[in-house]
Amino acid sequence: MRVLQIATVGEDIEPILVGIRELPVSKLVLLYTPDVEGVVRDVKQRLAAVKVPVDAYVVRGDPVVQVMALVAEILRDEGLQYDEVFFNVSSGSKMLSCAGLSAAFVNGIKAIGATESGLFHLPVLKFSYSELISEPKLKILRTLRDVGGKVESLAVLEKRANVEKSLLSYHIRGGKDSKGLEELGLVEVDRGEYGKLAIRLTELGRLVLVGR
Repeated sequence: MRVLQIATVGEDIEPILVGIRELPVSKLVLLYTPDVEGVVRDVKQRLAAVKVPVDAYVVRGDPVVQVMALVAEILRDEGLQYDEVFFNVSSGSKMLSCAGLSAAFVNGIKAIGATESGLFHLPVLKFSYSELISEPKLKILRTLRDVGGKVESLAVLEKRANVEKSLLSYHIRGGKDSKGLEELGLVEVDRGEYGKLAIRLTELGRLVLVGR
């Protein structure tokens, strides 16, 4: 079985080594901030001896957005080559680890933590948002993003997204066979007078679009 492990990196690399010892690994991808570049070199040197391929990507700027973009790129380019993907979020700063957990959540990756006692699995959804969001739904999300994150009515969104009003309502509210963007937490709906609906892109909705 081919297994890809993604890991955040901090000063303490023991959690990364625990993950490698206790889970199979065909390739390791490290996500790190510039201040721990020397630590990343150390990890690469250690793993060269056991012939584990290692890729490393530096995270600059907003860690949540950058990690989300990097993970989306990694999964798009390499995801199909592996039977399992794990994200070890035990090493690194709190913000970097939180960013890793958010990326695991959005992409349906199995997140793990590691202590001296061994590994533990973190509660991440067993589905990927990419599996639930159809292209029309993505089009609606992109349109909301491109107009600044909010429209004051379905009529405005219909014109901007070039999607019929009835379909907009279905994709936002959902139906018996499909969860809508509102139920998925990707948009918020403010219901005004006379049935007027204002649609707002949530922060999670913005993150789902990163790398897409």
